[in-house]
Amino acid sequence: MKKTFFLFIFLVALLVVIRMNNAHSFELTKELKNEIEDKQWLVKVHPNNPQYHFELAITYAYSNRIEDGLTELKKVDEIDKKFAPKALTLYSKKLKLFPNDWKARFRYAFALYFNNKKKEAIKEFEKIIKRDPDNIFSYGYIATIYGEMNEIDEAIDYAKKALEVDSNVAAIHMLLGTAYYKKGQAGLGFQETFEALRLRALGY
Repeated sequence: MKKTFFLFIFLVALLVVIRMNNAHSFELTKELKNEIEDKQWLVKVHPNNPQYHFELAITYAYSNRIEDGLTELKKVDEIDKKFAPKALTLYSKKLKLFPNDWKARFRYAFALYFNNKKKEAIKEFEKIIKRDPDNIFSYGYIATIYGEMNEIDEAIDYAKKALEVDSNVAAIHMLLGTAYYKKGQAGLGFQETFEALRLRALGY
């Protein structure tokens, strides 16, 4: 029993090393850091403004902080339960003004998701991917949405596509691990969760 357990740990560790050698890492650029800091400052100064929390949530969403983004969304709903349709109207207008701006489309997709229009949100994220096949967080949110709809095979598929772009993003491994657990594949779920924790410890 002990030998089997240690063999399993060794194989997982070996897989981690292989992934380290085959992947590139998501990089938080100076521009993106400044964007996060600006949005965090607005939330700090205006803690009861739902739009500022929503903006921070979206910025987290494409900054390798998916869980933080979802947490901010919950705060938006706590502050103003009627903000969701307002957000949809606002970001729909912004997308019409800037149809080629991927961040404008990402915000609109996020607003659709926030309004429980999940299939429509997936279509918008797919449009971003069509223009930018390396937009890892669009894959990640499609995986998140499919997971919430209990369409686990699709969630796994999109999480894997995200990892093909960059296998060093902890949040994506966590999504994939959760999906495997939901499907009853505990071994794979443990493996992906282990990898997510390892990457987080390294700052990814």
